[in-house]
Amino acid sequence: MEAIEASATLRFYRVSPYKTRLVADMIRGRKVEDAEKILTFTNKRGAQVLLKLLKSAVANAEEKKVEDTGILAVSQVWVNGGPCYRRNMPRARGRSDIIRHPTSHITIVVKEDLAAKEEEAKRRAEEEAKKAKKRAAKKEASKEGAETVAEPKKGAKKAAATKDKAVAKAKAPAKKKKED
Repeated sequence: MEAIEASATLRFYRVSPYKTRLVADMIRGRKVEDAEKILTFTNKRGAQVLLKLLKSAVANAEEKKVEDTGILAVSQVWVNGGPCYRRNMPRARGRSDIIRHPTSHITIVVKEDLAAKEEEAKRRAEEEAKKAKKRAAKKEASKEGAETVAEPKKGAKKAAATKDKAVAKAKAPAKKKKED
């Protein structure tokens, strides 16, 4: 069985690749749920874009008919440098400095975790076995319950009689002793 892969790419994002790689390194190799939590609470500019891109990759995986998105993991993340937009800044004595605005090309690939998929299948099979066992026990108990209604157990009448006596005793008012 082969794992399904899905990817999402963003090009020409206006932030430095170095800054974006810092965030990308935090989610590489993690499960999608964990990566979403990390990106949600990371206070960096690249985190919000990576979160959107991750959700897009998960949506692409759903389109490829992935059974359960809970078993997806971030298999690859890479951030490459795009073109730098250059602007001139006037300086003293007729000179100019070049201001560089770097861009990034970001790609995220999510892949099914086959080990997690097998564990999930085992867990579901165990749950089904437990449910079937409970149903069988319930069915057996209902059959036995029908038989016991017809035939009361021995000693049940004695227990009921002693219980009634105890209740009656508790309800009766206490007698006062006469003092001499």
